[in-house]
Amino acid sequence: MANDGVRVLFEGGIEPYMAAADETTAELLASSDPLVAALREYDTYFREGRWWQHSSSAAPLVLCMNAYQFFLAGSRMALSGHCAAVFPLLRTALESAAYASLMMHKPELEEVWTSRHQSKKKKEDCSSAFTFKQAIKLLKDRAPDIHALATSAYEGAIDYGAHPNVIGVFGLVSIDDQRSDNFVAVNHVSLYGANHIETIRGFCACLDFGLAIIGIIALSSHEISDMLLDELSRLIEVKNAATERYSPEADTTL
Repeated sequence: MANDGVRVLFEGGIEPYMAAADETTAELLASSDPLVAALREYDTYFREGRWWQHSSSAAPLVLCMNAYQFFLAGSRMALSGHCAAVFPLLRTALESAAYASLMMHKPELEEVWTSRHQSKKKKEDCSSAFTFKQAIKLLKDRAPDIHALATSAYEGAIDYGAHPNVIGVFGLVSIDDQRSDNFVAVNHVSLYGANHIETIRGFCACLDFGLAIIGIIALSSHEISDMLLDELSRLIEVKNAATERYSPEADTTL
């Protein structure tokens, strides 16, 4: 496509995109990278831990499952090297966890949530009752560091891909003004290799969001056992050990 000296070229297509993504995924899964090992450990805890089983009501339980499924989708994107696509998925996962936690403490809100599409008024009531800030309010006193992590992850996701903002879009742009055809090339890249900093960013995001998701739900229990606190501390250690090469200052404590 050309217009007034501007040429727009979309190279490749769905097959090359999928092939490149699958190649990066296979390379990472076969590696001994600590980030991949940490992601596997988080996934195991999501599936096998009892951190979310203090709710017996259907709606929050399904939201917990939804949080895990979106965590998996974000992990899939991270493994493919498409970092910007990680953040919309993880943000939705975090919201699902927060809404589940809110319902656990205010069961009357289940009906508000399930009735959302019945009328304009009920949709407005649902939107008013379910905000991320309100949903994680309890966590601020119980575990202020996890609350801070969840808040920063939720807001930071907007910049890095959950919304089309300058950082998330133009952070993927490079300029080539040394071409022989006298054009200046503006390149927008979505997929990166296994060792690229953007791919690493995606993994770090999965671990940050994973800890926040687990923490929000686990710490919404009316009774918090020492065993649960030990398990959460272990997950923090795993995350910090895997990411310390990239964020030396990172340290989260309960």
